[in-house]
Amino acid sequence: MLTMASILIVDDSLGCRNATAALLRAEGHQVNSADNAWRGLTILESMPIDLVILDLELPGLNGLGFLKDVGNGRHRSLPVIVASAMDETAELRGKCGSQVKRWMVKGIYSGEELLEAVNEVMGVGAPAVAAA
Repeated sequence: MLTMASILIVDDSLGCRNATAALLRAEGHQVNSADNAWRGLTILESMPIDLVILDLELPGLNGLGFLKDVGNGRHRSLPVIVASAMDETAELRGKCGSQVKRWMVKGIYSGEELLEAVNEVMGVGAPAVAAA
């Protein structure tokens, strides 16, 4: 049986947080969520997290600020999947650093693609739920 991950979703969109959390929980993952970067950083300090799914466009401290804080602390090796409406550019990718393992553009990726990205980043096989 696969070891399920403890995943933190940092996204100011309630709909995106809830949909992503439901998808991940259905796969057996433990999910915590935060509606802004500061709450996400607080969660990181309070419990073990294996992976972060991060929106870059957040109120207050944005996703790049979150990544900078995480990269300068004890979580610098924590893998991150960016899930944002922002397209990936070389400049933006460079600002994100090496923690970002996958970049997914909101409105383009499917739930199955997100699960594949999570499994890839976490080093596990295909998701348990497959298309019939």
